[in-house]
Amino acid sequence: MNFMDTISGMAFESLSRSSALIDNIGLNRTLEAMKEKRDFAEILMKEISTGNKPAPEETDKKLMDLCYDMEALFVGNMLKSMRKTIIENDFFGKSLAKDIFQDMLYDEYAQLMARTDQFGLAHQIYNQLSV
Repeated sequence: MNFMDTISGMAFESLSRSSALIDNIGLNRTLEAMKEKRDFAEILMKEISTGNKPAPEETDKKLMDLCYDMEALFVGNMLKSMRKTIIENDFFGKSLAKDIFQDMLYDEYAQLMARTDQFGLAHQIYNQLSV
């Protein structure tokens, strides 16, 4: 056996050990993932069987709050579009702080306008989603 055969044999043996180690790590990860999936499936089945559901009033309140938020987004976009049509005066100057303040102010206006039920969009969305 010559020197090159010995080196190539050692390299092959080292490579096969590394491959076996990598395969073992991959197998361990696969087993861990299967265990996590089984745990998730057990928890899910337990929750379904016990019927842990939120109270209807709580679900209705959360849905209505989301509908108000959706209306606020719509009103906020409308207000921002309206604000773009206003010609700005440079009396107060231009700054990032002023822009941030105006954005926050108009977002708060939108939230307040949505909660007053003047548009009625939140109730329409609620009726569609609660069917």
